[in-house]
Amino acid sequence: MPTRTEIRGIFAAGVTGGHIYPALAVADEISKIVDLKALFIGTGRGAEPKIFKNFKYDYVVIHAVGSDASKLKYIYKNAIASIRISKLLDKFRPDFVFTTGGYIGGITGYAAHKKGIPVFLHESNVEPGISTKKLSSYSKISFCAFEKTAKILQNGLYVGMPVREGFDLEKDEAFTQKFPMKKILAFGGSEGSSVIDKIVDVISTKMENVIFFHIGRKIDKPNVVNYDYYDDIPYLMRNCDLVISRAGASTIGEIIQSAKPALLVPWKGSLNAHQEANAKYLADLKSAFVIDEDKIDFDEIVKIISTIFDPSFYVQASEALKKIRPSQKPSMIIAKEITGK
Repeated sequence: MPTRTEIRGIFAAGVTGGHIYPALAVADEISKIVDLKALFIGTGRGAEPKIFKNFKYDYVVIHAVGSDASKLKYIYKNAIASIRISKLLDKFRPDFVFTTGGYIGGITGYAAHKKGIPVFLHESNVEPGISTKKLSSYSKISFCAFEKTAKILQNGLYVGMPVREGFDLEKDEAFTQKFPMKKILAFGGSEGSSVIDKIVDVISTKMENVIFFHIGRKIDKPNVVNYDYYDDIPYLMRNCDLVISRAGASTIGEIIQSAKPALLVPWKGSLNAHQEANAKYLADLKSAFVIDEDKIDFDEIVKIISTIFDPSFYVQASEALKKIRPSQKPSMIIAKEITGK
C-alpha cells in the first residue's frame, strides 16, 4: 500500500451529468491512492441541484455563462467569475485543477494556468469543444475518450471515458425475477428530454410485452416504471436489455461499459453537433441505431427495437461494444497521471 499523503484538487465540472460524473469517477479513483481534499466548482445550473444534493465532496457555485448568452452578459458575468475563481484558487491552494470542459472549466483552467497550477482536462466527445481546444494548449495532459480526439488536442492522451463503478457487473437475479420480460431503460440525460418522454409514451402502448424504466416526465402506463431522477444509473443500465437515450458523451461511455445496444436520439442543440458525432460512432460499430429527433416515426422505432432484440443482432452488437472498452480503467489511468503514483 502506498504512503498516503494529502493532495488538494479542484474539479471544474458543472451543469450536466456528462461533465460531473466523469470528474466524480476521477476524484473517487484519486481518493484510493492519496488523501484527497476535493472541491467541485459548478454554475448552479442544469442538473447540478439534483446531483450535488447529497454529494460526497465540497461544492461551490460560481455563476458563469456560455456563448449562447449576449455578448455584454458573456463579458460581464465571466469577468466576475474569473475574479471569484482567482480568489478561490488563492484560498484553496490546489495542487492541480481537473476539468471536463464547458465554460466553467475553461475559465477555471485558464486562471489556474496563469497561477502556475497544473491543469488536466478530459474531453469526452468525439469532436472536442471550444473550451477544451483552447485549454489543451495550457494543460499538462489532455485526456480523451476517443483516439481520434487525442490526435486533435495538444498534449492529447487516449484513455477512454471515466464512468462510475457498476456498469459492467452481473445482473441482479432478484431484479430479473421481478421483471422477467424484456426491459428498456429510457432517459434524456441528467436534464431530461421531452423527445424521449414522448417516445416512451407512444411506444409503451405499442409494446405492451416490454417494460420501460423511464427517467423523466411521468408516463401513466402499466408497463412504465417512472423516476423523476435516479442516482444509480449503473444499476438500471446493467439490469436492462436496451437503452433509449440522447447521445451525450457520458451516456456513450456508459453504454460502452455496460455493453448495451442502444437507440440514440442525438440532441441537435449540442455544440458543434457533438451528439450526432457521438451517435455515429456507435452506429458505425453496428451497436446502435440513430434516429432524427425531427423525423420520428414511432412504428419505425418499434421495428428497430424488435431488430435489436433479435439474438442475431443483439449478441454481435453487445460483443462489439465489449471490444472497444478501454483495456485499463480510464479513471485509474487519469488518477495515476495526476498523482504521479
